[in-house]
Amino acid sequence: MKTIVYINFILTIFLIGGFFWLLIYQKPKEVTTQIIKEIVYAKPEITPVESKEVIRTVYVTPAPTTTTFKRNQTTYVPIIGPISTTSIDWYDAPGTEFYLNIADYGKNSYITWESSLKIAHGNGTAYTRLYDVTNKIAVNGSEMMVVNKSDLTQSYSGSLNFWAGNNLYRVQLKSLNTFEVTFGNGRLKIMY
Repeated sequence: MKTIVYINFILTIFLIGGFFWLLIYQKPKEVTTQIIKEIVYAKPEITPVESKEVIRTVYVTPAPTTTTFKRNQTTYVPIIGPISTTSIDWYDAPGTEFYLNIADYGKNSYITWESSLKIAHGNGTAYTRLYDVTNKIAVNGSEMMVVNKSDLTQSYSGSLNFWAGNNLYRVQLKSLNTFEVTFGNGRLKIMY
């Protein structure tokens, strides 16, 4: 959530800065100046009677640009806990299964996930990840960990890539040193 607030803040600053840049620095620019000399002759054997010098200046104003942003929608898939284990191998957390078909959210969907973890006695490392049960593979980039945290600590992933199709997913946990690891809860965040 903090990341989205920071991104919105930075985009707002850029938008305001861009507006002032256009207002201050994008005045009409002189593109070309042409000097046209026109000499009018009365007769070929007579010297020129009159000469005129015409200066024409052409100004070009930059065309305004508009940027259209598609209004994003966000869907959350909650993953309920708490679930604990002392396993040093990946443990399938019961009750955390859900189906997901990324085609339901369009080609440009952006999916992240967040989870809260803790390790007993605040000593050791707790791991969690998403596992694609249908394709029997861990979701690339979904593994998160907390180190020496006895209170539930929120962790956030980057963008995740899921395999096509309506696949079954679940949360997996493990402990580095057999101290009890607790998954408090989590959720998928799907922006499309």
